Order: sequence, then structure tokens, then C-alpha cells
Amino acid sequence: MMDPLPPEPSGQFNMDFRPPGTVGQQYGGRPDRFHPVLQGRWEILEQLGQGGMGTVYKARDLNLANRLCVVKKLRVDFFRQEEREQALEFFDREASMLSTLKHPNIVRIYDRFRENENYYLVMEYVEGENLEQMLVGRGEPFSEAQVTEWAITICEVLHYLHSRRPPVIYRDLKPSNIMLDAVDGIKLVDFGIARPYREDGENTHVVSGGYSPPEQYWGGADTRSDIYALGATMHFLLTGTEPTALKTSSPRKVNSKLSAKIDSIVQKATSQYVELRYQYACAMREDLEAPIRQVSRRLSPNFLSAIWIFSLGALVITCLTFFNTAGRHLFSSFKFGAASSGRGETESIGSLSQSKVVKPAPQTVTEQPSEKPKPEKTEPKIASVESLMQIKAQNEEPKIRSYPLDLAVPETREELLTDPEGLKPVDEGMDKASEGMP
Repeated sequence: MMDPLPPEPSGQFNMDFRPPGTVGQQYGGRPDRFHPVLQGRWEILEQLGQGGMGTVYKARDLNLANRLCVVKKLRVDFFRQEEREQALEFFDREASMLSTLKHPNIVRIYDRFRENENYYLVMEYVEGENLEQMLVGRGEPFSEAQVTEWAITICEVLHYLHSRRPPVIYRDLKPSNIMLDAVDGIKLVDFGIARPYREDGENTHVVSGGYSPPEQYWGGADTRSDIYALGATMHFLLTGTEPTALKTSSPRKVNSKLSAKIDSIVQKATSQYVELRYQYACAMREDLEAPIRQVSRRLSPNFLSAIWIFSLGALVITCLTFFNTAGRHLFSSFKFGAASSGRGETESIGSLSQSKVVKPAPQTVTEQPSEKPKPEKTEPKIASVESLMQIKAQNEEPKIRSYPLDLAVPETREELLTDPEGLKPVDEGMDKASEGMP
């Protein structure tokens, strides 16, 4: 029977080819063009690419709402029979492995069949380009933040593969096998040479120059080989240059704008010694997430709450200090104002009393206030010395006293007899008083 998908010399699929019993208009095609249909279900639309293992076509599922899918046809024109058998082994392994993997960043498998001595694999269609096509199209490397985000996602996929029992080694990680989907983001495709790890056997001799580690060249690949390939892929995405085969990559030597952190991660991942690399994909992911965690920690709700509480506390303390100081000044001003107001009222009353019209004063002389009240002025009897001594005892200021006669009263008889001034009237009085004394 005729092959419904015959290859052309140019490598392009002949869209005008009409297989027996297939009408393009019946399946939504144009009336003048006919699309081959496989298994009565998968309508081939166009060729997407061709590689060493086969050809990839874009197709439509006629049984499920015309959803888009990818049909992969295994290449069978090998020169040697052993090569054909190996290719068939890889093809069957890819189908079996994809059927057991369920991860949002890994393409899903829909069907696997054989028709007219050809082998087909139907998989999920990823709308978009692979990272190699994107970088070539933009003409410059991707940003460090973008590459870090993609690398973290790939680390999660590798962790999922390596955690299975037995571990699944991807073994062909490179930019052309990483698709960027508009819905799910990163998608790993082409699991053709992926296989479970075998400790007691040869794993593979299939390599991709620059992306395969040294141990993969002699069939000693393990889970750390995928970590090497991821580091080499990051080198290409950060610099736009292919990594050198069998050499530790240092993207900062090519792109000086990169940070020392990302450069150290790539160097560790692409170490030529397996023991010096990241031993697990999750360990590499932790280093990639470290700068992001620092930023997110600063913006985390707990951190922001702590800052808010601290700021609120500082504000409360500042307000209390301010009101305490202001209260003191206000209280002092109030006291000072009250005292000043009292003095002012007194002064105002005094000024008002002075401003009033002065009435004619009476003929009698008003008493002037004195600090100490004077004793009553009694007219002493200067009849004897005993009377003078009683007068002395009644007065508070014995030395200087005022009497109606404005005379200084002598304190002793000697002073009375010896004072020549001002006491003459007293002497006369004394003389008259002494006349009556015995």
C-alpha cells in the first residue's frame, strides 16, 4: 500500500498529494487541496521540522473538535539495519515514557501506531517557538531575570523526572527542545533518547555538541548529566553564543552585564567533574531562587507587618513625646499667664484708682502704713526713774523712741545727769521731781 506521507527531495510535504479515499473538503480542507489522514483521524496540515530521527508534522484531530496536535514520523531510511533498530527502540521508548509522565511542563502523548511500515507518534501541539528560534529571531540574549525564571521551571521538571523510580534521564536538554507555550510556559519536547537510568549498563552514546557532559560521550550519563545540559543551555540564552564542548561555561566572560551569582551557578552546573556539580536539580533551583527569596522576603506580609508595627510604634512614641513636651510648655505658660494676669489686675486696679478724680482731702493727716505698728503714745509721767523704766519696757525699740516732746529718754541716771544737750528740760523736770523725792 502506498505511503500517505512520502518524503520529497526538498524535505517539504506535498500538500497536493491525495491518498485513496481521502477528500480534503470532507475534513474542512480547501476544495482544491487534499490533506492526508492517518488512521481515519489525524489530518496532516503541514510539516514543522525534520531531524535525524524523523519528521514532525502539524495535524488536526478529527475525532475531538479538530484540536491541533503533532504527528511524529520515524525515519526508516537508515543505511544499516542496526541503526534502524536503534531508532525504532528510541521511538518506542519515547512513546512508552511519555504515556507515564504527567507534568504541566512536559508534552502529552495522544496516540502511537504503525501504518504501511511506518511508525507514528501523536503528541500535544505547543503553540509557539523553541528558545533557540526565539533568540535567533530577537538577535540578542535574554535578560538574566528571564533566564533565571525559565531555569527554575526546568529544574522543577528535572526534579520530577529524576525522582521517579527508576530515575528518568532526559539526556537531550538544549534550547531547541524547550518550547515556550503561551498558556503553560516552558514545555520540554522530544523525549526520543530519554530513558530510565541503568547503573549496570550502557546508557547512551548519543550526544549534542556543547550541551552533553563528558560522561555522556562514553555512555556514563546519570541525573547530573541533565544538570550539565541545563547549565550549558543557560550559557547560550544569557550570551547568545554556543557553549564550548567539554569545557566549563562562564557566561560572564562573554556578557559582562551578568551578575557574579548567575555566573557561579552556571560554572558549577557545567563542571567537567561530576562530583563538583549540583548533585540534585532541587539544589540548583535553591541557588537560583535565593535572590528572588530575598526580594520576596522584603515584600512578604509578615515583613511588611513588622515594618508597619515598628513605624506605628515609632509614630506613637514621637506623638507622646511631642504632646508631653507641648503639655509642659502649655502648663508653664498657663501658670505664668495666670500670675501675670493677677499682677495685671492689681496694676489695673491701682491705675484705675489713680486715674479717678481726687476728692478734697480732710484736714486731718492720713495715717501712713508702717511695717510695724507703733505702740500707743501715752504721755509718760516724768516724775520718777521708775516711770521711765516702765516706758522703756513697753517700747520695742528701746534706744530710739519718739515722744510728744521729741526728746531722747535717757536709759540710766548717769546718762541723765551727764548729757549736756537736749536733756536740760528733763533736768528741770527731774529737779522738780526730785524735790518731792525723799
